[in-house]
Amino acid sequence: MTWIKDAWLDVIILLFIISLAFYSNSVLEIVLWVYTALLLLSKLLALFMPSLQRRANKSEAPSLFYHIIYGITVAVLLYSGFYYLAGAWIIVWGISAYNFVTTNKSNT
Repeated sequence: MTWIKDAWLDVIILLFIISLAFYSNSVLEIVLWVYTALLLLSKLLALFMPSLQRRANKSEAPSLFYHIIYGITVAVLLYSGFYYLAGAWIIVWGISAYNFVTTNKSNT
């Protein structure tokens, strides 16, 4: 369970997204848009820069944990009507899955 310290920010963001779904708040929405944009940018950069991808893969958290987080995030955002945010998270999830597959394929 030492990997929890690697994933604490993702859990906090998931809690913010769940709270946004039930208590619409413009400040929280802006914070989530900024975080989502930065996360999407980092995933895109890691896609084209292998050194960033290796650094991102140093997390001890299991990849299944991140897929569960991304799935819950997309489901909550779609349910609450934040379709553009959900679309951005689907792209983040897709890039993460692609990076995971290509990284594991090259390691075998």
